[in-house]
Amino acid sequence: MITSIRPILPASRSPSTSPPSRKPYYITTPIFYVNADPHIGHLYSDVIADVFARWHGYMHSGYSPSSSSLPEDDAVRPLLSTGTDEHGLKIQRVAESAGEDPRLLCDRISGRFKELADAANIDYTGFIRTTDSDHKIAVEHLWRTLRDKDLIYKGSHEGWYAVSDEAFYPESAVHKVSNPTGEEMQSIETGARVEWSQEENYKFRLSAFRQPLLDWLRADARSVQPAKKHAEVLAEVEAGLSDLSISRPRSRLSWGIPVPDDPDHTIYVWVDALTNYLTVTGYPLSPKAWPADVHVVGKDILRFHAIYWPALLLAAGLPPPKTVLAHAHWTMGKAKMSKSRGNVANPFEAIQLFGLDTLRFFLMRVGGSFGSDADYNPSVLVEYHRKHLQGQLGNLLSRICAPKIHARLEGFPQDATTNCLIRPSREQLDPLMDADALALCQNLEAALQELPSKADMGMHAFEPAKTLEAIFTTIAMANELTARLEPWSPQTPVPVVVECLTLVTECLRISGLLLRPFMPGKMVELLDTLKVPPEQRVRRKDLIVTDGEGRLVSHVVQRGKGEGKAKPLFPRIEVEV
Repeated sequence: MITSIRPILPASRSPSTSPPSRKPYYITTPIFYVNADPHIGHLYSDVIADVFARWHGYMHSGYSPSSSSLPEDDAVRPLLSTGTDEHGLKIQRVAESAGEDPRLLCDRISGRFKELADAANIDYTGFIRTTDSDHKIAVEHLWRTLRDKDLIYKGSHEGWYAVSDEAFYPESAVHKVSNPTGEEMQSIETGARVEWSQEENYKFRLSAFRQPLLDWLRADARSVQPAKKHAEVLAEVEAGLSDLSISRPRSRLSWGIPVPDDPDHTIYVWVDALTNYLTVTGYPLSPKAWPADVHVVGKDILRFHAIYWPALLLAAGLPPPKTVLAHAHWTMGKAKMSKSRGNVANPFEAIQLFGLDTLRFFLMRVGGSFGSDADYNPSVLVEYHRKHLQGQLGNLLSRICAPKIHARLEGFPQDATTNCLIRPSREQLDPLMDADALALCQNLEAALQELPSKADMGMHAFEPAKTLEAIFTTIAMANELTARLEPWSPQTPVPVVVECLTLVTECLRISGLLLRPFMPGKMVELLDTLKVPPEQRVRRKDLIVTDGEGRLVSHVVQRGKGEGKAKPLFPRIEVEV
């Protein structure tokens, strides 16, 4: 009999002061169900995880995907796992209705999800399928661990079961709904059709883990994000937990992993699926990456990840994840995307139409506040591209690379080691600039020196939209300075031209490094155009480089006469929407 269970809780965390450890930063996407082709919501989950993995790799682990070698001995590549969930009654029924072998169905659709991850430039370290043999070993080991601790028992179970959600719902969580075909019972939370099910199966003693879950949730407000979701999960656990059905009779569900030592039962698909996060770490042999730093999930599957999964882990003697990040959904025309409405956005087509990095930027800028749904509107996407990427970032790069400007720099002093122009001193500039121009320069320089920490704070708070907003606010300041100083004008003194180019180039260089997790392809192009050496794109300490007086050091490399205009970084999108 269970008497007391003590939670294994993670240590407290700091956003950037902790030295890198040998444990890799470990982030996961949900594994995607293979009953249909991927949609824009799946791409959204992929991009969220990829952005955070790349950000942590660059800002905290000394790792860059574009670097051919690790810069430091203690640099560790982040672990990003994605993949497909391939068992369960829903897959079984879809395969039966199509007259297709379940394995062939899974192979085909799982391949589409992997194609999407590759097309989206997701830097994943593993793509797991729950039909993999090593995953079966992990699931069976977890089951036996819980069984040997007397945390699994056989009993009768009845309730409302949603095939599409692969979940049982209590009477309080369903209601009767009228539709054109008659009346049916549906889940209040998801709108899925439910059917009454009564059977004998195995149960997990979830009720015994109410207090350990409360301890985990209360120990760290970041255990579930956003804060509103943390409050919802906490309230649900405080209200009490019932034991969880974790198997189905094999006569009803044959497409799944059999219960160890009982071939008449199949392991519940969610126990199977959730264990994938352990499988990719090498469990049960040596899960060195555990616990997960972040599980990225949709808000509709939060209960499984923030209640059931931590309880299963605690029961097995493993620490729960550090953070379960529940993102909202994408709508179209303010309505929930669904095939029946014909408003599901195809991610492959979107990448082709708008360009990958523009799409990634849009998903994180508009959908990067995870607490509320975002509307997928192609016309808004094109406007964001025109205004922010083309008009602000791309235009600024084209301006400061103009041959007309660089022709005026011939003969200006250069650093013999770096070949970069030597920034004019304050004493040189004061008589050449009025007070307003000097103030613009000082304000931009101060903003640039604060930007990396400000951006990192936004990412630590799981607010990528605010991080992007901070970066583009600084880019707007650089555009304002350029318009004010007019470095292309023959009337602008050359030292002022160099000062303008120094600050604007620094803005582009620093912004380009910070934007790489969001737009990795385009930011490589930007840094190449600025002639930033590859070895200066790897370490966080390369972000801000100052002289003895605390002033930013110039990274302006004079462009040669034969180079001509810089290629547009973000060409106009020629698509009618």
